[in-house]
Amino acid sequence: MFQLKINNVKYGISFSFFAVIALLYLCSDAMTDKVLIALLCCAFHELGHIFFMTLFSSPPEKIVVYGGGIRITPRNEKMLSDTKDIIILLAGCGVNFLLAFITVMINGKPDFFAETNILLGIFNLLPFKYFDGGKVLEKVCKGGRAYDCIRGIFILMSAIVIIQMNLNGMMNISFILTFVFVVISEFLY
Repeated sequence: MFQLKINNVKYGISFSFFAVIALLYLCSDAMTDKVLIALLCCAFHELGHIFFMTLFSSPPEKIVVYGGGIRITPRNEKMLSDTKDIIILLAGCGVNFLLAFITVMINGKPDFFAETNILLGIFNLLPFKYFDGGKVLEKVCKGGRAYDCIRGIFILMSAIVIIQMNLNGMMNISFILTFVFVVISEFLY
């Protein structure tokens, strides 16, 4: 991994990111454009988190770009007050929804950029441990049984949706891989 430090923040780029970029060159032009737009939407999402972390005088300790996205590591395990932590956690999704809204207002209809931002925002609000929604839910519920119950219900609902999609012939391998990742992260993260 390539790393450098600027103003007490470590920035890193993993080799897996370069592998994804190399894979893009093997794809068709249309697919490459869509993947680059999705990466741009992910970057805007993370910039929303970073903006509010900086606004609350709590800049990140480390920002790493890797093949699966961008990982922001706060300076301390507990960033700030629960309210400020929740604002920071929701800021990424807020940026995605704001960009989608602006795009629809300008174009008069949703395009791929707007749709990707909406999906990314909704996806990150899911109440799984690894996602922003799960971290917000944990802060609101203070952990405990309600938190575990809500997460369990969403895992079960996700499994039902994937099975139903498969039965209707609409299965996509990325849905299965994402679901497997979510389930594994629920138990290992």
